[in-house]
Amino acid sequence: MNMQSKWIKSSAALLLTSSMLLGACSSDNDASASGDSGESGQQVTLNGVFLGATWGQAAQELAKEYEKETGVKVNIELVGRDVIYQKLALSIAGQANYDLFNVDYNWVPEFASTDSLYPLDDLIKQNNIDTSKYLPRALALTQWNGKNGSFGEGGTIYGLPQTIHPHLLWYRSDLFNDAKIKQEFQAEYGYDLVPPKTMQQFRDAAKFFNGKEVNGQKMYGWAAQASKGFGNVHTWLTFMYSNGADVIDWSSMTSSLSTPEAIEATKTWADLLSYSPPGINDYTFAEVASDAAQGKLAMALHWSWSAFEVDDPTTSKTVGKWDFVQVPAMKQSVPHLAGWSVVMPKTTKHPEEAFKFMTWLESKQNDVKQAAMGGGDPVREESYSDPTLTDQVIEGTDVKKFRRYEALQEAMKTTKARPFFPQEEKWESTVSEYLSAAQLKQITVEDALKKADEAVNAMLK
Repeated sequence: MNMQSKWIKSSAALLLTSSMLLGACSSDNDASASGDSGESGQQVTLNGVFLGATWGQAAQELAKEYEKETGVKVNIELVGRDVIYQKLALSIAGQANYDLFNVDYNWVPEFASTDSLYPLDDLIKQNNIDTSKYLPRALALTQWNGKNGSFGEGGTIYGLPQTIHPHLLWYRSDLFNDAKIKQEFQAEYGYDLVPPKTMQQFRDAAKFFNGKEVNGQKMYGWAAQASKGFGNVHTWLTFMYSNGADVIDWSSMTSSLSTPEAIEATKTWADLLSYSPPGINDYTFAEVASDAAQGKLAMALHWSWSAFEVDDPTTSKTVGKWDFVQVPAMKQSVPHLAGWSVVMPKTTKHPEEAFKFMTWLESKQNDVKQAAMGGGDPVREESYSDPTLTDQVIEGTDVKKFRRYEALQEAMKTTKARPFFPQEEKWESTVSEYLSAAQLKQITVEDALKKADEAVNAMLK
C-alpha cells in the first residue's frame, strides 16, 4: 500500500528510543520461554512476516530481546499488506517456510475456513494462557468457527491480537474551547459548541468551521478516508453501524444495503462530505492525518492509533491541540474497528515455539512496551491503566501522550468489525464502487445501494 513508507518514516523516531523502553517493564509469566524445539532439543529459528507499520517495527525490535532471553532467533520481515497475503498463500501451499504472520483481521475467516491456519485452543490450554485478559472484541477478531457475523466470538482461536484501532472522533480542543469561537457558534446555532455526541451536532460543527479562517489558516469542517478501494467503505461503516444498520442479513446470508437505516446513514455520510477539503473523494489514510497535523481540519473521523502523527513535533503544527471522543451517534455510537493479529500457518514446522513467541509478544509487559514504542493501541484491558503509558506526556508539554485511551476504551465496548466472512475483501471492493458513484453524484444513494445489493447477492450465491 502507498501509505507504508509514511508509516515507517513517521515511526522511526519512536523506535530509536525503544532500547530505553524495553527495560521499563517487569517480566511476564504468560508463557514459558525456552529455546528448544520440543522434539530435537536443538535451538530453532522462527521466520515471520509483519506489516511495515509501527507495530511491525515494534515486533521486530522486541524479537531481539526475545533472542537474548531464550536463544530463539525470530527473523521478522517488514513488508506491505499485499505482500503479506502473497507470502501467507505461498506458505500455506508449502512453497515458503514461515512460522508467523501479522494479518489484517478480515483474512482470518478466509484462511481459517479452508483449514489453512493453525488452531490455538489446545496450545492455549496446555500453556495456561488466560485469554480473558484481552479486550473481548480484540480477541474476537482472531476467532472463527464457520459461522458468519461481525465477529468470530466464541469460535476457535487462530491467533492473538496485536493492535486495535477503532474510529474515534478527533476534534481541535483549542478551537472548541476558544471563547470567541464559542460565542459565534452560540449566536448562530442557539446552543453551546461542544465535542459532538449526536450526528446533528456533528453536522452543525462541520458546517460552522468549514471555510472559516483561524489564525490565517483556512479550515475545513472534517475529513476521513473516502477513496475508492477500501477507504470510503471504512468511513461509511461507522455511519451505518451508528444508525443501527448492518450490511448483511446473517439469517438469510443476503445483502441488506437498501434498508431505510442504511439509506439514511449513507445519505448522511455523503452529504457531510461537502464540509470536507477539496479532493476528499481521493483521501486515503495519509491525507487525513496530514491535514489534521497541518491544522487544516476542525474534526476528523479517524483511527485511534494514528493520533501519534498529530503529536509529532517534527511534522505537526497542531501538537497537543487534538482531543478524542466517541464517534457521533445517529442512534448510538458504534465505530468501525480495525485491528491486526498474529497467526501461524498450518504448515509451520515449529508450532510450539512460534506459539511461545506469540504469547510473549502479546504478554502484559510487551503489550505496554509496544504501545510505548508507538507500535499501536493495546489489546489488553489492564494496559490502559498502566502508568508507563498513562503518565507519559508529549515532550516539552504537559499534555498526556495517550489521552485518547479513555475514549478508546469506551469505543471498544461498542465497536464493530467489517462483515466477518471469507469473502469480505471481495465484498469490500464490490461495495466501494457503488459508494464512489454515490459520492460523485453519478447516481442516487438509493440506486447505488440497490445495485450494490444485487452485486453482493450475486457474489454470495
